[in-house]
Amino acid sequence: MMKTRVSGAFGATALLLSSLAFMQPAAANDFEAALSEETAQFTFRSDSSLIGWGGSELGFGLYYNNADDYVGQLSLMQRRQPSQQTPLTLGVGVRMYAGSIDTPAKDIFAVAIGGEVRYTIPGTMPMAVYLTAHYAPKITSFADIDEVFDTNVGFQIEVLPQTTAFIGYRSFDVQLDTNQDYDMDDDRLHIGIRMQF
Repeated sequence: MMKTRVSGAFGATALLLSSLAFMQPAAANDFEAALSEETAQFTFRSDSSLIGWGGSELGFGLYYNNADDYVGQLSLMQRRQPSQQTPLTLGVGVRMYAGSIDTPAKDIFAVAIGGEVRYTIPGTMPMAVYLTAHYAPKITSFADIDEVFDTNVGFQIEVLPQTTAFIGYRSFDVQLDTNQDYDMDDDRLHIGIRMQF
C-alpha cells in the first residue's frame, strides 16, 4: 500500500511538471515552494484561460509530509490586483483536495470554498501580509473524511523583480469519518520562495 501511495504522489508530480510544458507563454505563471522541517508544498499557478475561462488564478499543488501523507490540490481564485489606492484586496475561490493519509489509512477527497485577505505595502521592495482560508463541510467531503480546514497566514517581500520570499504559518486539519481530528501539518511554520516567469 505504501508503494502504491508513493508512486501515486510521484505520478501527480510528473503530471504537474509535464503540464508546465504546455503553458502559454503570454500567461503570467509562477512556481512556489514552501518548506518546513517535516512538510513540503509545491504550487504552480497560471491564468485560468488555460481551461477556457480567463480572469482568475488557476493553481496546481502537491503537499506531503514525513508521515507519508500526500494531498494534491486544484484551486481557482479570483482577486483584485492591489494598487496604491487600494492596498487591501480580497479574493474568493474554490479548492479541490485529493490524496491519502498513511496512518490511519484514509483517503481524502473534498471540495472547499475559501477566500483571501491581503494588505500590500508598496515600495522599492514591495511587502504584503496575507491570510487565506478554505473550508470543506461534510456535504462536500467524501472518501474517509468529514471536513477540511486549511488556513495560512504569512508575510512576503519581493527580493528581486520576479522573486518573492515569504514566511508563513499553516494549519491544515481534516476530520476523519471516525470523528477523529487529524493534523496534516505539525510544524505549521514554513519558509518559501515564489518565482514568476
